[in-house]
Amino acid sequence: MTAFMPVRDVPGRGKQALQRSIAWYLRQLSKVFNVLTDEELDRLIPMLTERSFRPRQVLFQAGDPPERVYLLLKGRVKIYQVAENGKEIILDVVGKGGVVGDMAIVEDGERIACASAIDETVAVSISWEDFSHVLQQSPKLGFAMMELMAHRLAGMQRTFMNIVSKPVSARLADTLLNRQENGVVYLGLTHQELAQTIGTSRETVTALLSRFTTLGAIVPQADGFRILNEDILDDIANGDISVSPRHPVTAQPSTIAP
Repeated sequence: MTAFMPVRDVPGRGKQALQRSIAWYLRQLSKVFNVLTDEELDRLIPMLTERSFRPRQVLFQAGDPPERVYLLLKGRVKIYQVAENGKEIILDVVGKGGVVGDMAIVEDGERIACASAIDETVAVSISWEDFSHVLQQSPKLGFAMMELMAHRLAGMQRTFMNIVSKPVSARLADTLLNRQENGVVYLGLTHQELAQTIGTSRETVTALLSRFTTLGAIVPQADGFRILNEDILDDIANGDISVSPRHPVTAQPSTIAP
């Protein structure tokens, strides 16, 4: 682990210019760090260290003491729990500019979930002790972190509620709707990883995506899907249309072009 942008080694005006450059970059990268003043960032930057992670390399495991908080500069990290049967349930996928390890604020002395890299990942990190001190000195940062955690906890609660209360087709449709931007779903996940977010198997996800395509709800494209009929996905997500991964479906008449 090496010092992030070794500011201490840069003399005089060069050091000030480098600090300003890093501060600007962190603000552009992260909404959380964007709330910090110049003075707060000047104190924070020397505390940061940089580290790279290979795909599937673990950042931390459930039960570990909360030692560091990470800001992702590149790549993606999945936050997950392991069920008693050994299956992973993905709670969140954090990308560039996202924070990992922030749940230490509410974790009682140990991690409640695991984190591992999906891609080649680069992050800067700060010790939990230093980060706690920064939080105490910056109410705005504390508020931003609480907003981040509230959003993440709501997502986790939604995941668990969907798993116990909805059929798998409804869970998949709900996930596609939540991930769509302007009618396009950029998955960024393999079918196996997508399956782990909704508590099912890769084969089931592949079969259901094929059924959704046949129904005219979605069409495959590079890195994901384009939504053709959001109403059909809504009906599947709400349980008004039942789709089985085991039985073929026929296209909806209203979705067939004249």
